Amino acid sequence: MTDQQARPPENPAIVLLNFGGPRDLREVRVFLYEILKDPNTIQLPFPQPLQNILAWLIARRRAPEIRRQYRVIGGKSPIVQATEQIAAALQSALTAAEQPMQVFIAHRYLRGWSRQTARHITAAGVDSLLAIPLYPHFSYASSGSSFQQLDEQLRQEGFTGRVWGLRSYPAGVGYVDALAARLEECLRQGAPPPGETVILCSAHGLPEAYVKAGDPYTRELRSTLEALRPRFPQWRFVLSYQSRVGPAQWLTPYTDRILSELGAEGMRHVVFLPLSFVNDHIETLYEIGHTYFQAARDAGMAPHRVAAVETHPAFIGELCTAATEWKSSRGGLPLAELLPPSQHFARVGRWAWGLWLVALAAALLHALL
Repeated sequence: MTDQQARPPENPAIVLLNFGGPRDLREVRVFLYEILKDPNTIQLPFPQPLQNILAWLIARRRAPEIRRQYRVIGGKSPIVQATEQIAAALQSALTAAEQPMQVFIAHRYLRGWSRQTARHITAAGVDSLLAIPLYPHFSYASSGSSFQQLDEQLRQEGFTGRVWGLRSYPAGVGYVDALAARLEECLRQGAPPPGETVILCSAHGLPEAYVKAGDPYTRELRSTLEALRPRFPQWRFVLSYQSRVGPAQWLTPYTDRILSELGAEGMRHVVFLPLSFVNDHIETLYEIGHTYFQAARDAGMAPHRVAAVETHPAFIGELCTAATEWKSSRGGLPLAELLPPSQHFARVGRWAWGLWLVALAAALLHALL
C-alpha cells in the first residue's frame, strides 16, 4: 500500500461512469457522432481527423433510423434518469452506512457532460475521487474509454486530488445477487418449463480483434456466468453477443443468428438476460424487446426479457461496499493503471512510415530513371 493510498481523504467523492443516451430525438445525431469518433470504441488505422469525418457522415446517415427506434421506446433514452436514480440510491446507502460522500455522474457520449462533471468535482474541493463504471465487465472500449475521458477532463479543469478507479465487478456478490433476483422474477412471471427453455445471456458485442489484443471482456463475462449458473441448476444458459456494427468479425455467437438454431433444437422459450447492461436502454428495450423478440417468435419460441438490475438493493449494496472499502484504503486502483493503451502508432505512425516509404521509393525510381 502506498503512502498516498494510506492517507485518509478529507473530502472523498464518487463518480459513476456510464454510456449516456440521447435525452430527446434532436440529440440522436450528435450522440451517434460522439460514439463513432471515439478511437477506443471504433479503432481505425488512420488519424483522428479522418475518423471524425467518417463518424459525421455515418451519424448523419444512421440518425433517421435510430430516431425511429427511440420513438418506439418513448422518444428518448431512459439511461440518464435511471443513472440519476442509481446515484441517489447509492448516496442514501452511503449515508445509512455512516460513510456520506457526494456522488457525481459522467456520461461518456453526451457531449460536454464529463467536462461539466469535472468542473463540479473540482469546485466542490474533492481531494480524493473514486470512479465507478456502470459496466460490470472491464473493456478498454467501455470502462477504459470512460476512465480516459474522465482523466482528461479533470486535468483540463485543474483537479489536483487523487483519482482511483474500480476496475470491474463481474462476480461481485451484490451484482450477481441482483442479476439472480431479476432472473427469478422473470421466470416466476413467465413460468417457462426448464426443459424447453434457454436463458440467453446477451452481452454487448466487441470486435474479435480487441480480445485477441488482450482485452479481458470475454473472461469477465464468463466469470459472471460461472457465479450465476449454480443458482439455477435446472436451467440451460447460453452466452451470445449483440449490437455489432460494421463488416469486421465480432465476438460470436451473434444473438440474432443463434435464435433460429435454438428454435430448431426444440427450445420453445427464450429468456433474454442482458448480461453486460445494468440499465435498460435502447439495446434492451428495442434491440431485444422488439427485434429479437420477433426473431424468437419467427423461430417458434416465446420470448421473455429480464429487467436490468438498476436500483435493485443488492446492486446498490455492491456499489456501496466498493465505495466504503475504497474510502478505508482497501480498494480501487490508481486511474493511470486503467487507461487504454496508446494507439498513436496504429493511427499516426503507420501513416508516417507509409508516406516515408512512398517518398523513398519515388526517390529511388527517379534516380534509376
